[in-house]
Amino acid sequence: MTKLAVILAVALCSITTQAKPLDDVCSHLSLENGVGFVRHQDCDKFIQCYKDGLGKVVGIVQQCGFGTEWSQELLTCVASSISTCPPASDKCYQLSNGNVRKAIGNCRGYWVCNNGDSIPKCCPMGQYYNETTGCTNVDNDTECNSRCFNDNTFTEEFNATTEMTTTTKQPCITKRAITGIPNQYEEYIVALGWIFRPCQAGLQYVQDDCACTQVVSVSQPTACTREIYLPFNDNHYDQSGKKNYVQNENVVIENGKAIFNGLNSQLVIPRFTNVDASTIVLRVSYTSDHESLTQPQTILSDSNCLNGMSVVIAEDTSAVYYTVGTNIEDTKFDNTVALNQTASHEKDIALSFNQGVLTGKLGNEETVLRNIPGDLRSVHCALHIGDSDGIIGGRFKGEIDELSIYLCA
Repeated sequence: MTKLAVILAVALCSITTQAKPLDDVCSHLSLENGVGFVRHQDCDKFIQCYKDGLGKVVGIVQQCGFGTEWSQELLTCVASSISTCPPASDKCYQLSNGNVRKAIGNCRGYWVCNNGDSIPKCCPMGQYYNETTGCTNVDNDTECNSRCFNDNTFTEEFNATTEMTTTTKQPCITKRAITGIPNQYEEYIVALGWIFRPCQAGLQYVQDDCACTQVVSVSQPTACTREIYLPFNDNHYDQSGKKNYVQNENVVIENGKAIFNGLNSQLVIPRFTNVDASTIVLRVSYTSDHESLTQPQTILSDSNCLNGMSVVIAEDTSAVYYTVGTNIEDTKFDNTVALNQTASHEKDIALSFNQGVLTGKLGNEETVLRNIPGDLRSVHCALHIGDSDGIIGGRFKGEIDELSIYLCA
């Protein structure tokens, strides 16, 4: 990532405010892909809607980073200069030119009204913005180390801090700890939102350091454990121990099997919305009458949002298809391997993507595609079991005995 990309990622980051129920605002959203976003009455805020662990629709107000405003079209915070926020929602609407207000989340930042628009400005390094005195020199009673969204000033400061051997610790606004999971953290990525990141083995995340710096004792390599485990023992709940929410739409759980009718049934797993991982492994044991198919059917997919996909498994009368989507910056690649169907309707399959290698398995057969360019694509879409919204073909008709997902080899 270039320095400029890092600068923009920091500047466009979002700072989460205190969570509160917003049922009325979020109730009209289907949330079929895990999360939804609603424009807030203020240009520099938005509402993120999601389902909690009990399936209840809740929402939180999010504050865009200083110098940015919410774009409902792009579903991210963008520079205020290119924002399409309605004029009446701008805090400078009907205020006189030159009216000034303090920024949120940046001690050097302030907004100046100009013809009804809010224009971001920054005090020089070594100063902070005071609502009474304006840009004021930092003294012993104040501390202000914020980097600022301010054209050349921010770029110069970023270059300077990367070249200094000793720096003042900067506030950590693009990363946050995950309660109860010390070896992981979340990082805010522009246009993707908050995504999960694992620490290296033997390290834990420290918020004050904004990095995985806490050394922990590791006597032996940690076993690769499931992120999702659905054995379908009387219910559709995740049994991995991670307590991931799984939404059931017309799937019948019976005798240790999940029965899909091929018409309107699917399972939706929001956990994998915007997932960022270098490795993914999916294992499925299922039964289907592939010989009677008249079109391809989707076993699982995250292509339902019309913005690309990262993983798809599908089948037709002749083969099972394994696809991963990767990208290098703005260039996207779709990579597919296939294995011929056998006479058996009972199938054990697996898709694995690790270090540029895609592997598909069907029973004892295996096919491999190497040297795949780029990293696994992160898409704003939940993982759908049994459906791809018509992108790959029809919905899945058959029975799934077990499904496991890993984010490790």
